[in-house]
Amino acid sequence: MHGTKEKSERFGQSASDMASKAADQAKETGSNVLGAVKDTVQNVTSSAADMANKAAGQFRDTAKEWAGSAEDAAMSAANNVRQAAGYAADKVGDWGGEFSSVIRRNPIPAAFIALGVGYLLAMACRRDSA
Repeated sequence: MHGTKEKSERFGQSASDMASKAADQAKETGSNVLGAVKDTVQNVTSSAADMANKAAGQFRDTAKEWAGSAEDAAMSAANNVRQAAGYAADKVGDWGGEFSSVIRRNPIPAAFIALGVGYLLAMACRRDSA
């Protein structure tokens, strides 16, 4: 029976060694998987940060372009208003000059017209007061 006991002890030792090796392999495999997961998470995080930075840069560029376009449109509108004001001032000046010329050429009819307009204004103001 002594031989059977030795065989059992050797079998038990062999099983214990195999279990220990399996545990070590499982531990190593788990460590490798954990390392791979950490690397993957870091890569995904880095990629997401890069994409966010790229999107922010594109947004800044687009905003600058829009601001530039708005500034150009405002400048164009301001130039158009200046041109229109200049044209209107020229026309008013032309009409004023023409009106003065007509009065100088026809002073008596101009005086009668002025008296008539004054009389009509006075009558209109009187009716409003009464």
